[in-house]
Amino acid sequence: MNDKGYLLVTGGSRGIGRACCEALGDAGYRTLSLSRTAPTTPLSTDTHVSIDLSDLEHTATLLGTLLKEHDITGLICNAGRGDIGSLENFSAQQIQQSITFNLISPLCIARLCLPTLRRKQRSNIVFVGSTSALQGARYGSVYSAAKFGLRGVAQSLAHEVANANCHVGIVQPGMVRTGFFDELDFEPGPDAAHALHDDDVARAVLSMVSSPDHAVVSELIVQPRQHVVQKRKR
Repeated sequence: MNDKGYLLVTGGSRGIGRACCEALGDAGYRTLSLSRTAPTTPLSTDTHVSIDLSDLEHTATLLGTLLKEHDITGLICNAGRGDIGSLENFSAQQIQQSITFNLISPLCIARLCLPTLRRKQRSNIVFVGSTSALQGARYGSVYSAAKFGLRGVAQSLAHEVANANCHVGIVQPGMVRTGFFDELDFEPGPDAAHALHDDDVARAVLSMVSSPDHAVVSELIVQPRQHVVQKRKR
């Protein structure tokens, strides 16, 4: 395995995050995955640490330790949750919790990693967003607010760290057939063309961290060939 250092992957225990760990491991990277629950399939190329990323203070303390113990050369901010519904049905606390997890947490994690990443000969920051950052949809006001914000973070941060050869980009996937929809009342249609697979997104992430030094892949939009949504069967 090439010694490319560790890529820190948030939400790395399942779905897109786990697919990223697998794809990056196959490409010669080591990953350090963070999530609340442990993965069901351990990888020889991955080290998992359990953490509630919505607890900003605890996350900051843990990251301080991990950055000292591991050679972190990149960050994949993937953790997120789908808070979908009519705005008037969310309490102020629920809105705050959603924005904290989907936007403020990745902002804080990136901020803590930046001093380390700036010192590397080459480093990467990839945010996993959503096509909800490109076009607002019915019942998506809270979720889209965070994803629109995350897109702005990626665009602005890219300019801040360009001189340090830190490549910043964002992957915007459409509907992916994962556990994301477990708590929602809708899901992609049944045909293969109606949803992405998690490894489709992982390949996009890998293409970003594998780009040559002179070329930054700043945004990739990956969508199913057909947009079909159906009511979820309980």
